Amino acid sequence: MDADNAVTYRFYDAFHHDEIGLEAFQGMLLKSGASSSNATEEWVANHYRWIVWKLASFERCYSTQVGIKFLTVCNVLEELKYRYEREVNYGHRSALKKILDGDASPASMMVLCVSAIHSTSRPTMLKANDSNYPDEDIKKLYDSSSTVTKINCQTRIELTDGWYSLDALLDVWLSKQLAAGKLFVGQKLRICGAGLCGWVGPVSSLEASKTVHMLIHINGTYRAQWDEKLGFCKRISAPLAFSCIKVSGGKIPRTLVGITRVYPVLYKERFPDGVYVVRSERLEKKALQIYNQRRCNIAEAIMSEQLDVFVDINDGDEGAKLCKILETAADPEVLMADMTSEQLFSVSTYQAKQKEIRQSHLQKMIEKALKDAGVASREVTPFMRVRVAGLTSKYSCRKGRFREGLITIWSPTEDQKVDLVEGKIYDVSGLMPLNFSMDVLYLQGGGYSTVWKNLPSTEADKYEPFFNPRKSVNLSNLGEIPLASEFDIAAMILHVEDVCMSGRQKKQWIFITDGCNCSSTSQYQEQHDCLLAVSFSSPMVDKDLFSHHHEGTVVGFYNLVKRARDQTNHLWVAEATENSTYSVSYNLPGNCHLKVAATSAHRWAKLSYLTIQKLKERISNILGHHEISR
Repeated sequence: MDADNAVTYRFYDAFHHDEIGLEAFQGMLLKSGASSSNATEEWVANHYRWIVWKLASFERCYSTQVGIKFLTVCNVLEELKYRYEREVNYGHRSALKKILDGDASPASMMVLCVSAIHSTSRPTMLKANDSNYPDEDIKKLYDSSSTVTKINCQTRIELTDGWYSLDALLDVWLSKQLAAGKLFVGQKLRICGAGLCGWVGPVSSLEASKTVHMLIHINGTYRAQWDEKLGFCKRISAPLAFSCIKVSGGKIPRTLVGITRVYPVLYKERFPDGVYVVRSERLEKKALQIYNQRRCNIAEAIMSEQLDVFVDINDGDEGAKLCKILETAADPEVLMADMTSEQLFSVSTYQAKQKEIRQSHLQKMIEKALKDAGVASREVTPFMRVRVAGLTSKYSCRKGRFREGLITIWSPTEDQKVDLVEGKIYDVSGLMPLNFSMDVLYLQGGGYSTVWKNLPSTEADKYEPFFNPRKSVNLSNLGEIPLASEFDIAAMILHVEDVCMSGRQKKQWIFITDGCNCSSTSQYQEQHDCLLAVSFSSPMVDKDLFSHHHEGTVVGFYNLVKRARDQTNHLWVAEATENSTYSVSYNLPGNCHLKVAATSAHRWAKLSYLTIQKLKERISNILGHHEISR
């Protein structure tokens, strides 16, 4: 017996003469006091199906124990009475019924049982950008500019909470699990983050299976214990191991990560033509200042042109006539002194209407001018990136290299900007995996839709060490840093090169040294490791990134990316990405690791005038005869 044919099951008496089936149980339920408007044939058939399937399963489980009989007429009738009492008289609603009524979210954690499997031999895989969805709700749920979630619309399983059932569509990963036999009838699943398609409002639990489907994905689907209670779960789920996260596998209910790097807040501005630019906080302030100044200039120009504009409301209006008389009168104060209170009221009303119309007209003129100039509004979204490592238990047999992740937090909250600290462990919920490349898993989340819970420091003792604190790198040991790796350095700016345009970006090279391996008596060949050329790019066109007055200043650079060494000019090369920053302060929290190196560079610069001049001459020769290898 299975859940499909349980509804047709019939009991026989001891002599196999009389059959007792669904119709007989409905009659017995009505005789016991149930209302015919509630205990309908559809309602009884639904619950009879689940009761018979459950009791038959109990008999199979305990078949070795002699004398135990679960599937009996008496037990089925008592179960029907119990369900009628709970649902009709006391208003109890199961998990699926609450969801279909619209009073509970399908994303809530619940335990459901696989009651049937419906699949075809040739499944159809759909991506989030496909146009041939069986239902528009699937596209709304999974469609994303940065996420591709494949759904197998021909592979369905039926899920039940023991009271009602709903068909579920599987993502491609769960479809593979089903094909491998890892999903089977009778299995209980703990599901979180599911969605609905075909649901537009409250729908009957008895009719929903024809029009509504649940959408489940592998990142939010777990095996449940055989004896777990069906329905909503009060306890939270166990965190998903970072190494088990599947790309295009849906949102991640929970995972544990250790933060290795926190990058500065950036700002993404999207223009009407679809082009976008990413700016640092410093450059965003400049862009906002330019934007506000342009708006002010346009508004002031419009207002100066509209000072003498007069708008007639109605020449026949008494207030309009009186105002014209006052404007042409030699002594308007005398005329106003002789006016009645009604006339004065008419004048003031007309003048107020004139002012209101002028302001409305002026506002429309300004809005049109701002729109024509392309400064009506800005679409700017702040975001920050956090580099994380998946955690490995000290007692795990799967020790080795950590799986790295890069999380983009869109519109981060003020608490997240402050509370996310390098070296700490966090319990994170609500992340969406984007893609996986170069051994790095890319994820994203929202400021309020993603929750970060800082775990106590005692939790760190349970996991393998994952954090390498920031340290200052010297030019003398820059060769030990792998290519494309990030590093921090404190050094003096020797030369600032002029800005050049590269596409939409301004590009600028600066040359720095920290004094390592440099001395006034050293030979030229021994000074090959004294210089570092850093490439900066910026979308701003109003000012240079660096000016010549920065020359001679010791600056701390963070998150520079090492590039291939320039063998022609014998110098190190690095690139400042959008995650790179610089600062002249070293006593701030998070900057102290550069304090010693900065002090050393200051001390060296005061005592090495001749060496600095030789390095500047070398830079001039490089810029005069060669191009830096990029």
